[in-house]
Amino acid sequence: MAVGLVLGGGAPNLPLMSGALLALDEAGVEFDVVSTTGAGMLIGLLYAAPKNGTRQESLKATRDLGVHDAIYDVFPVNYKIFHKYGLMAEAYTKFHQQWLSKMPRSTSAERYIADMTAFWMAIFCPGDLSPTTQGLCQPPPWIDLVVDFDKLKGFHGEFLMSAYCVEEEKEVSFGKKEITADHFRAALAMPLIYAPYKLNGKTYLEGSAFDTLAFSPGGVMRKNLIDTIIYFDVLGQRKMIREPQSLYDAWVLSIINPLMRIAEMDTKLYNDGAAELHGIELLPMPFGKNISEEQWPHVLDWSHSNMSQLFDIGYKTGEKFVQAHKDILEESSKNRSKIVLDVMKELGVHDRFMALVQGPEGKRPGWQENFNAGEVFKDLTPEEAMKFMVVFAAAGQMFEEAPEPKPITRKKRRRSSK
Repeated sequence: MAVGLVLGGGAPNLPLMSGALLALDEAGVEFDVVSTTGAGMLIGLLYAAPKNGTRQESLKATRDLGVHDAIYDVFPVNYKIFHKYGLMAEAYTKFHQQWLSKMPRSTSAERYIADMTAFWMAIFCPGDLSPTTQGLCQPPPWIDLVVDFDKLKGFHGEFLMSAYCVEEEKEVSFGKKEITADHFRAALAMPLIYAPYKLNGKTYLEGSAFDTLAFSPGGVMRKNLIDTIIYFDVLGQRKMIREPQSLYDAWVLSIINPLMRIAEMDTKLYNDGAAELHGIELLPMPFGKNISEEQWPHVLDWSHSNMSQLFDIGYKTGEKFVQAHKDILEESSKNRSKIVLDVMKELGVHDRFMALVQGPEGKRPGWQENFNAGEVFKDLTPEEAMKFMVVFAAAGQMFEEAPEPKPITRKKRRRSSK
């Protein structure tokens, strides 16, 4: 299907995204492009390359990122996600993360034991904070435990993570062929929470600190003939702006409030007709409409109960979304074939290409892999040849996705007894 998915920044309300994505996946929605930034990167990776179980099981497990309520009510910090800074702290955390991750969590009692064990491990973790420290926490040590980065390379569509490169002074994106755990840590280096991340001689910061919704990095949506984009924005909600409950809460809001405004402006910019998305249908996942007034003051809590409720809200939102946009989602795959044919006709190569496909060359196994539009259609400019190769790849993908034709069975006619 010619559908793109945009997963924006936002934590700890990320279970909204995992719940909605689960509903879309159960409905059979597939994505040709997945563009992620901030917390959306984790959800995208669990969807595209889960390490433990299926993508649906991994999305459901995001509820367990929260801290047991009996602990969180006394100590409202997620020590399971954020770990002390320093070389000794990194070695200590790496040692206990493996066996902590294997503790059972299927019941409330088991979650309490696992989370309390993690609490005491966090308490005794050595820290190296000093006036010269660049961040409060070590880079996420847990990402290798939940994501299979080798599997990501085989994801059927494009997969992108956005970051900000200090040396290049711009947002950059990492593709699925190059993404490793280090790329994730580089793209999640939110200032103050994490130190700037060094990778291949360059310095990176979290992408969502600059662009909370990476709608089309590098024009990836147009290059892949996307006609519909579904985007998950869990930050652009003004109801999250409220009076803080504590000094820690005030610090959290000092990060979230500016990001909320950035997300709001990003959405308006692209909905107003940004050039790179011209002609593409933008469909927001309407999380805000399904969050009750009583729930809004707690959407930033890392408690297990809140994260479970947000997951359920996200799932119900996703189910309603599928029903509301069923016709558009079904039509997307049909629209892509029309786009491919229209582009070929626009370039004046449609008839020649069809003759090639139906001739001896098209019957030779593996001819598509060595096909070069610039050599075959010499009257095309380099830009036109590149445009043709994009639609050529899309056409090939459509043929790969096409279901096998069912064999035609003919009913035997009964011979007349007359």
